[in-house]
Amino acid sequence: MAKRKNGGTANTREAKTAKFDQSPVKADKRAAHSSDTDDDEEEPANVEAEETRHDEGEFNYEPDQFRVLVESFTEHVHSHENGACSVHNMERVVADWIKTQDELIDARCFITDYRKYLKQAVRFRNYQLTHASPSLIAYLGSDKALPEFSSYPDRLQTKVQLYIKRNNIEFKGSIGGKFMKDLHSRMQNDKEGTRECEEELQELKTQLMPNLQEFLDSHPNLTDEQKKHISAKIAALERQCNPKTPTPKTPKKKGKEVVTAYSLFCKSKNDKYRDLSEVEREKKLAKKFAKLPDETRDMLEGLALGMN
Repeated sequence: MAKRKNGGTANTREAKTAKFDQSPVKADKRAAHSSDTDDDEEEPANVEAEETRHDEGEFNYEPDQFRVLVESFTEHVHSHENGACSVHNMERVVADWIKTQDELIDARCFITDYRKYLKQAVRFRNYQLTHASPSLIAYLGSDKALPEFSSYPDRLQTKVQLYIKRNNIEFKGSIGGKFMKDLHSRMQNDKEGTRECEEELQELKTQLMPNLQEFLDSHPNLTDEQKKHISAKIAALERQCNPKTPTPKTPKKKGKEVVTAYSLFCKSKNDKYRDLSEVEREKKLAKKFAKLPDETRDMLEGLALGMN
């Protein structure tokens, strides 16, 4: 596997490249809306650091070698309809693609170079307008752009976050591991405090619904995707705040028993052959019914027909 050596010139270019800092307010808002996880589910911290952990250093593949691999990978993605998979979650798709290749390919090296080369490809100065504008339009019309609206309601805090805030619990680093285990244990023991957080969260959900509807009504130029996303949020909140009372199931009525000539015959012999077992008695009655004269059978069938 050939490695590409980056010379000092490349480093100099990097040093001269202007860096665009995110506005703290917008950055915080984007982080708050970065996913649609459940209310009680915590988002992993330092996601960006996790993504770029292996992005430093030299490339594993020369551009011409890697282009051939990416062409093969792209064909696999299209043929298996995996185009909706994000670059952040591409590991499974890459693993499936590698299984179809004759040569030995290291998944980590491929993914690392894919992300590093992609960063180079989509830098502002290298991005052609032919590709830049459609990408920008797609982003601006997606639900991911909604947090950029100044009037878009902030994402709800979770029950855990409310509990931490109410009790002034201090923590260092990312929320997870032993800290979360101890916190959940504390919340289970603190029934009253947890109940108060649940009530506060319910009230926040109730307040959020009209705010989302107001935002939806005041922005008629939203795309169908954005409108659908907001409407789905409102519907989900409505179900959580106003759960429907389950309708009791109506017991099924037993169907009317069909009267037959044979059942009438058995009824007329209700006191007969009681000394026999049920099976033997049934056989005995069946034999007797089979020997009935046609006139008697016709009479019983006529009676049965009139009773149904």
